[in-house]
Amino acid sequence: MNTNAVSLWITGLGIWPLIVVLLPNLMFRRFGQGAGEKRKASLYQAIAIFLITTLAALIVELELTDIYFYAGLAVILLALVIFRRRIFPYRLKCAGCERMLDIKTLYFIDSNLCADCRVKNNEGM
Repeated sequence: MNTNAVSLWITGLGIWPLIVVLLPNLMFRRFGQGAGEKRKASLYQAIAIFLITTLAALIVELELTDIYFYAGLAVILLALVIFRRRIFPYRLKCAGCERMLDIKTLYFIDSNLCADCRVKNNEGM
């Protein structure tokens, strides 16, 4: 059964996946230079989402099957794996003391240090 059900479903979502990925990006400004790398990572993730939704729309428009979508998705996923250090710079544990990081530090602060370790290193925030 070669259909384009997955492509149709992704196309039906519209630009909402992209908006969901970009909304937290607006909050990065609060953290200034301390969030530069993770802000770029968020933009790279948004580019990947954009490519996936564009690919799905192209598959639907050209009336192709989802096999072409899966092939394009594989290329995008391969790029994500190759550049995973830049695209996914998040750590669950502090780089200094191995304690679990809070969500703000996990997602927004580049140093991947807990509040105590940042104070020790005079990074503040």
